[in-house]
Amino acid sequence: MPVLRRDPDIPDKVLRERLKSLSEAEDEYWAFRGNSKRGHAHAFFQYPAMMVPQMQGALIRAVAEARPALTSAFDPFVGSGTTLTESMLQGLRFTGWDINPLAALLCFAKSGPFYPGALKQKLEELMRRVSADRSTLLETRLENVTKWFHRQVSVQLSRLRRAIRDEPARWARCFFWVALADAVRLSSNSRTSTFKLHIRPQEELVTKRLSPVELFKEAAERNISHLQTQHEMLKERGLVEKGRYRKEIEIKLWDATKPTPRSSVAAGHDLLISSPPYGDNKSTVPYGQYSYLPLSWIDGTDIMDNWDEGWLKTTHEIDTRSLGGVLQGDAEAAASLRALSQAFAVIEKALEPFPRDRLKRVTAFCTDLNRSLGPVLSQLREGAYLIWTVGNRHVGGARVPLDAILSDLLMARGCQRVADISRPILLKRMAVKNSISDTMRTESVLVFRK
Repeated sequence: MPVLRRDPDIPDKVLRERLKSLSEAEDEYWAFRGNSKRGHAHAFFQYPAMMVPQMQGALIRAVAEARPALTSAFDPFVGSGTTLTESMLQGLRFTGWDINPLAALLCFAKSGPFYPGALKQKLEELMRRVSADRSTLLETRLENVTKWFHRQVSVQLSRLRRAIRDEPARWARCFFWVALADAVRLSSNSRTSTFKLHIRPQEELVTKRLSPVELFKEAAERNISHLQTQHEMLKERGLVEKGRYRKEIEIKLWDATKPTPRSSVAAGHDLLISSPPYGDNKSTVPYGQYSYLPLSWIDGTDIMDNWDEGWLKTTHEIDTRSLGGVLQGDAEAAASLRALSQAFAVIEKALEPFPRDRLKRVTAFCTDLNRSLGPVLSQLREGAYLIWTVGNRHVGGARVPLDAILSDLLMARGCQRVADISRPILLKRMAVKNSISDTMRTESVLVFRK
């Protein structure tokens, strides 16, 4: 009797048809116009350039329809944890990496455990410790602390820091560090209208006096409410047991270009769903600079056991450690990329008339992105789907086709293209412009199979 073999292209056809049907369901479906609210855990913290949760959820569900046996997801650039939260709502085990300690902290807090009642009690105890604290000792090694914070603000932040450190449960400390990060962001002397560190106008520094203690309490109470909602949603789906998510979650503070880290979670994920940076942080979205002040008040040992202050030695350190953070745009690197990507060769030619550092930045970023693909693909099983959301920025007046470059790099490693989606960017919080890169108005969603 002949053995019936399943056509390996059938899931691809199902997925393409599902994505097509969603696209045709309404005009600009993927823009999620009027349907991109950030609720429950998605609303914990205002992080730069966050993904639209509804879009990520729709993409995961589309893959699940094509592959009903979908059990796990992976995001090597996990950011604030949008894909983490959506993967949890779909009942998947999850692994996430990020080079930014603040991103890792946000993901720790969002992954549970879900004990909102206990957190309410712990918050009351924490606030009593703050009220009883009369010390004026500053609990930060931040250089130029008086530049970024009024003296009384620093005193209050220090009292909050001490009170959080006295909390015995690490999971609760991580939850409260997120609320402290919000208080730091809003009470500092840096403008909140930009991701870069810029001192507020003098008139604001004179008149604006926010209380970090009040800001912290408001953020903590709000996030407890969000956590309660997330817990209820997971509970309705039968995905929590005794307040803990039933599937494995692992978050790593990790450089995706490095060899795969040791893991307590099995590799061989079914799905990669991610949105990597669209260029080097320094000339696109400075995630590290944005995180610098909050991290200067947080106990880093709760993020990683072997924490060292080197992460914060300058305001640019995290961005330097990120993709393209070190300029390495030499002729050899460019030649290697040129051999892998025709799209890179085109932008290389287009940037010839512009200052040399423009091409160096693009080359450095693309080189690091390509270096990350080896460790990233090693986390996926054969047949796994890869969904990348990317934007094409402008450098030196030329549009960098990151979608085409990434597609070339993936196909050079044997991945097969399944589908593409173009979507307008409506609400993603990004800088209007900077010295090198204008804001992207559209994004491309690239769907591949390993």
